[in-house]
Amino acid sequence: MNRRLRLVVAVLLTAVFVGGGSSAAWALWSASGTTASSVTIGKLSASIAGTSALTTTFSSTVTSVTKPITLTDSGTIAGTATTTVSVVSGSSTALAQAVTVVAWPVAATAACTTSAAVGSGSVTGTWASLPSMTSKLAAGASAIWCTRSTLKSSAPASATATVNVNLTVASGSWTSGVVQGGFTLTTPATAADTGPALVCTDHDGWYVEVRWDAADRPKDTWYGAFVGTTAVGQKAQDYSAFITIAPNDIPASAGTSGTLPVTVKVLDSAGNPTSTVAGSGPVTLFTQNNGAAIRCGA
Repeated sequence: MNRRLRLVVAVLLTAVFVGGGSSAAWALWSASGTTASSVTIGKLSASIAGTSALTTTFSSTVTSVTKPITLTDSGTIAGTATTTVSVVSGSSTALAQAVTVVAWPVAATAACTTSAAVGSGSVTGTWASLPSMTSKLAAGASAIWCTRSTLKSSAPASATATVNVNLTVASGSWTSGVVQGGFTLTTPATAADTGPALVCTDHDGWYVEVRWDAADRPKDTWYGAFVGTTAVGQKAQDYSAFITIAPNDIPASAGTSGTLPVTVKVLDSAGNPTSTVAGSGPVTLFTQNNGAAIRCGA
């Protein structure tokens, strides 16, 4: 068979295979098809730690506190961590505005000490408005920021501010959900409003009992206990001369840990507090094995 004849035969056979729908022809055509696949990019997630340690009761001897907080990209892809701050509704924005804050990145929590110098990359503001503590993080990595909070002399007395640090991690147009870490700042009463010291008795963390000197006031005088401007516990007359305060009596805006000043004031005929202070003293919220607890003192 010469070359020309072989070519003619090959063409005829191909026509027969295709026209007849042979498996060989089908394999030839199907090999030119396309395939599809999908890829899971990952997820964005954030976590924050250390904010509860910022809870502070300021006093004449405690006017500044330095503590670290940790921002973590807890997702599976790299992103940029950014923060905002907010004051919880019902607590004192005026106090948050009266606490200046400087924050800067550090290599480790141990580097955030009272004597540490402010480092590069710092941001400055107040706990009512603080620029973002921004950090670029690999998946699973953390950034530690050292925060230094200092009370201004203009801060209001007998005030409590509950502050949240809000954190997100973003990559391009994708953003994680917002996570929050909270803490509480408190100022004591002014010297004029302090009055005599309360006599406080512990009851195994379940509650405390505060008593005061009734002086020469009538026995049927009504009294109320207050944290800032919020009444805590049940009001009482001097026939009983004490008020019990349990953890759940403390307003949520005061947080769940830290030392708070309690002031007992004389109430008027309508049950409102007067300027007459029967006594004052600190109590401390904390957590024990069975949950929220309270004790006398700092």
